[in-house]
Amino acid sequence: MKLSPKARAALDTVIDRFRSGDLSPVIKIARIELAGDAPATRWSFSNRVLAYLQTGTLDCRGYNQWQAVGRQVVRGSTAAFIFAPLTVRRKKKDRDDDDDGTRAVYGFRTVAVHPIQNTEGDPMSDIDYAPRILPPLIDVTAALDIQLTWQPTPGDRLGSCSLDGKRLTIGSQDPVIFFHELAHACHARLDGQLKIGQDTHQETVAEFTATVLMELYGARNHSGNAWDYIKFYDDDPITAITRALATVEKILALLDSFADPAAP
Repeated sequence: MKLSPKARAALDTVIDRFRSGDLSPVIKIARIELAGDAPATRWSFSNRVLAYLQTGTLDCRGYNQWQAVGRQVVRGSTAAFIFAPLTVRRKKKDRDDDDDGTRAVYGFRTVAVHPIQNTEGDPMSDIDYAPRILPPLIDVTAALDIQLTWQPTPGDRLGSCSLDGKRLTIGSQDPVIFFHELAHACHARLDGQLKIGQDTHQETVAEFTATVLMELYGARNHSGNAWDYIKFYDDDPITAITRALATVEKILALLDSFADPAAP
């Protein structure tokens, strides 16, 4: 099967991810509840894995499928690639001039699909993007009077927190994204308000807190990803984390005060 350069690059990225032993996407996909009309409900599990690894979401559709629901693919955005079977009608064994209506697969072709974060247009308000299994500490948002919304986010982020910490928007079903934004909200409550923009200290506090929470709740080891994230903001991650520890400790204490004592 001959693949286009873009499709081959996408497939190689997925293969390398699994070759390294990272099977976390399989766990994430099992948690995602898709709307009944989402095209991915009719995809094979392997295609769901391919789409999720390339885009971080399963709300992917073809160009015309997005137009059909009132949305347009953003010009210049990158597509993901899945595989569709090539089929022919299977002939009846006893008569060459007739067929039994079934089809045989003789190959596959690549199909470009686009994630919702690379589209714009009519809102998809009828789709519930909340994960099937809600992350730990979800009840803390209600206790702190935080408005939590699960919905697609712009392509340059997976979540956001208002400066006053009262509104969270989560565009991923990965619990570490929820923990990161929840840490931002707690930080805002402790300091009065967050600074505008991607402040190095705030991002270090949120990411390190999220990493501790991932370890605390047995989700998975996130330390490697966190190190790369913090290093993006500060060339000296150790110093950045050291400066953040006092605030991280306060956030963890705040979360612990609201946590359900019966929870594991």
